Amino acid sequence: MAALTITECGSAAGTLRRLHSISAADTTLEAETAAAGVQDSIITDSAMRSGVSRPAADVKAPLVNAFTTLGCNVQNAKFVWKGRFCRGSTSSINFTEVAAVDRFTNAALRTSKGALCRLVRGPNPSVNAQRFGSCNAAPAVAAGLPVRVCGATGGNGNLGGVGTTPMGLVLPRVPLQPNEQVPSGVSLIEAARGGSVGNIKLGKTVVVAVVDSGVDATHPDLNYVGGKGFVIPSTAVPGDSADPASDLYGHGTHVAGIVGAENDNSGLVGVAPGVGIYSLKILDAQGVGSLSDAMDAVTWAAGAEGQAAGIRVINLSLAAAVDPAAADYADTLALVCDSFKRASNAGIIVAAAAGNYGEDIRGYLPAACPTVIAVTSMDPAAGSASSFSNFLAEPASAAEKGSVMAAPGNAINSTISYAREDSGYRELSGTSMASPHVAGVAAACIASGACAEPTGYANSAVLQAAARERLGQQPAYGYSNDARSTGTGKFYGNLVWAKW
Repeated sequence: MAALTITECGSAAGTLRRLHSISAADTTLEAETAAAGVQDSIITDSAMRSGVSRPAADVKAPLVNAFTTLGCNVQNAKFVWKGRFCRGSTSSINFTEVAAVDRFTNAALRTSKGALCRLVRGPNPSVNAQRFGSCNAAPAVAAGLPVRVCGATGGNGNLGGVGTTPMGLVLPRVPLQPNEQVPSGVSLIEAARGGSVGNIKLGKTVVVAVVDSGVDATHPDLNYVGGKGFVIPSTAVPGDSADPASDLYGHGTHVAGIVGAENDNSGLVGVAPGVGIYSLKILDAQGVGSLSDAMDAVTWAAGAEGQAAGIRVINLSLAAAVDPAAADYADTLALVCDSFKRASNAGIIVAAAAGNYGEDIRGYLPAACPTVIAVTSMDPAAGSASSFSNFLAEPASAAEKGSVMAAPGNAINSTISYAREDSGYRELSGTSMASPHVAGVAAACIASGACAEPTGYANSAVLQAAARERLGQQPAYGYSNDARSTGTGKFYGNLVWAKW
């Protein structure tokens, strides 16, 4: 499982877990990857880091005074705590340093003498407790920081009718080039069928934003159209940068290929071949990033610049876990989900990985947000839900079920950055791989004109209707745990159908 360390998630103090890029491929979480059946790894992240941020207004005066004494101007700063797992624990955080960064650019702040604005643990226990807290205890100056880290990854309520979608609004199809490989997921959801694929370039203009670790813009199988960086580069990996066209981590490029690898007579083909890919980089070369940066990226995409870039679909193959039983769960949900609601109101369809831990989706953000499509994973070879996939626990409302869809997530071959793999291709598993299948279908739906509702969430209902339509046409379509399955207490949703 590829790790993405948390930074900020509202006010869920003590309950917020780890934010991850959702592929089961990190050797540092050996027990978890074994449970997911993962045999290979692209990332070795032996030094766990937690970066948790708070704006200056949300911390107490002693910390601000300490930075001021160093010669740091923190008027427009936010503070980022970093740390590691406590000894013998895989969940408790021990913060070891706090740095001041610009709250708008994330650039590291420096003193008048050029030194980094950074505080580390020292010999004074009371000062350490004030600034850094201890295992399972937040710093006194920022009591709202999360102190626990756990692994996190990566339907429709009315199932009585077949469902229909707008007639005649489909993309022209073109022959599949003879040297193209068709990945199992692309074939299963029928994006490639009858030796042909949809020609998204002849439809309405649509661009898919990949909120991830960057996208390798040099990859010949991708139509990279632009990007924007929101990440603080890792100082531990030489050459890392905020450049959205660079992906030293590899995860974002893999996601991008599932969405839209070109039908160009080489390599492999994606769900929406040749769709424009816009990289919104929030993860560094070690997979470390911030949920607040992810929210900023989504907000940007929904704003004037993102809309001018043509962004109509956003994929987030990542999740941060919160405790639905926590007193502040509703407040946290409202805070985080507001960004995604604004994206939906801007007409953007948002797909997010449900998570890889066999748990209730309600405990994972942004998948739990009501205007986001939470994408569960199914195994094409087994014809059943992936053993690692999160699900929507029953009982669940029709509205909750309407936000859940399934897509292939096991052993998915796709592009990967040349920094990770010389061949430029790699097979990975996880709900990270399932989500971009839905994002690709959403892009084709918009390009065809079939998804023409004013909000992204309303257009997601068109995708749900298409899935039910396909089941009505061909009952064998789908998988054993889809929305027709009852009595299990676990709702995984219907398999997305690439109708367009």
